[in-house]
Amino acid sequence: MRRLIMVAALALGLGLLPSGWAAAATPAELEAKIKAMEQALQEMKTQLTQVQQSQQQQQQRAVQAATANKLPSWVERMTFFGDVRFRYEHTSYDELNGTDKSDRDRFRVRLRFGVRSQIHEDVELGMRMTLGSDTDPTSTNHTMGNYFSEFSTWGVDQAYVKWMPSLVPDKGLTFSFGKVPQPFVTTKIIWDSDVAPEGAFINYTFNKGGDWRPFATAAFMTVNQPGDWSNNTYAPAAQVGVKGKAGAFSLEGAAGYTSWGDLGDAGNLPPNLHGTPTYTEGGDTRTTNYSVWDVYAKAAFKFSPKGSVGMWGQYLQNSDAEGPYKDKDTGYGVAAFVSYDKFKFEVLYKNVQADATPGFIADSDSSYVNRKGWQLDLKYKMWKYGTLEVTYYNTEPEDATIPGATNKSQTIFVNTIFKF
Repeated sequence: MRRLIMVAALALGLGLLPSGWAAAATPAELEAKIKAMEQALQEMKTQLTQVQQSQQQQQQRAVQAATANKLPSWVERMTFFGDVRFRYEHTSYDELNGTDKSDRDRFRVRLRFGVRSQIHEDVELGMRMTLGSDTDPTSTNHTMGNYFSEFSTWGVDQAYVKWMPSLVPDKGLTFSFGKVPQPFVTTKIIWDSDVAPEGAFINYTFNKGGDWRPFATAAFMTVNQPGDWSNNTYAPAAQVGVKGKAGAFSLEGAAGYTSWGDLGDAGNLPPNLHGTPTYTEGGDTRTTNYSVWDVYAKAAFKFSPKGSVGMWGQYLQNSDAEGPYKDKDTGYGVAAFVSYDKFKFEVLYKNVQADATPGFIADSDSSYVNRKGWQLDLKYKMWKYGTLEVTYYNTEPEDATIPGATNKSQTIFVNTIFKF
């Protein structure tokens, strides 16, 4: 390269020589200089060609190396996600109908791990595994202290296919089938956050991407299939609502209905009633049936780039309540919250009567149904993938005389949550 620079400088220098100097040279000398310059240019051309060939070879080797290290296409389509929650839990109990209950302290772990795969531009497959009970949809915790034995209660809590056809404007239509993430706009007043319902679900969102987005959801949930097709339990449901924003305000509201079929009949009862009372009819044990209507509303105001304040509420009624506790058919919850930067604080009061909604899907942390009381929650986002949360519950039976009522209690959770 240094030689090329010297030859180029020589050629340039000769070109800049005074015309008188060039005239003083003989024809033979000029011819010799021209030949020398032509040879130097040919050498430059050869070396440039070699450099180009070397660069091409390096590029080819880089492409080959990248191709050799490339993951299979089916792996590249996958998105992995999950979290681990470590919890310290303390609960103290008051006396109920002359019966005491010992206080409880325990450490618990929740591990969830899942994957989503876009197998087609319109089709997504998803699954998630979690610790928890295979007979209780509200439980995804493992209690530590079993003499160091393995965490053996491990199962699949989500397995679904989701279709969002491109032919629909803005892909506003979604059809899901399987064991799906919560498809309804709702709260813990009805649904525990760990429950993943099963069945077929269809949702249409109008004006997707706009400021105001009305939506409609229909579902046909499979609750129980004991083997006798004539005795299967299904739960059709529907919900309509809207989400939107106006300046610094964000608003959402919804109204829904769920019929739980023959869930209360003998032979169809879930293994964990969680506060739902039973009674005897014709020699059989059963519970009320359920046709649950609910309305939900939430409003928030963003008072700064980092802060917001708001509140939400939900009301529900079981229009199909029957049996000796049929007047215990309503429930409600009201909450207010404020968040700023990495902090969020929420206070909630709930009152859910015994026959207002099925207990087997109700919020486990606040003691399911036939329960009323307060919840205080403080969250601190330590960093992008870590959150510290402290929650306090003070709840009691809505009616202590109903079978299945549990003691008044005060519970504190200290949760540390890490996301993958």
